[in-house]
Amino acid sequence: MCFDRLTDEETLERGLSALLAAEWRYALRNGAMAGVIVVAALLFEGAPAWLTVGSAAGAVVLGALLHQAVLLIGWGVLRTTARWRADRAGTTT
Repeated sequence: MCFDRLTDEETLERGLSALLAAEWRYALRNGAMAGVIVVAALLFEGAPAWLTVGSAAGAVVLGALLHQAVLLIGWGVLRTTARWRADRAGTTT
């Protein structure tokens, strides 16, 4: 998943598009889990069907986007840190 991908040393060598493409199934699974939670909560509260379906769809989309956003931010932080360390190692005082 996302954390495993970020701790993998090959992450910095791969491009961002390859990284996001490799994680789309996990992102969709996380979104689906969010959708299940939303459906359970709305069914428990007795919400109308249209609201439940719309909220579940929104939860799936937002859950998947959140997963990819966290992956994107983590990749950016790792890449920036690696470049900073490489620059520091190249400049000795």
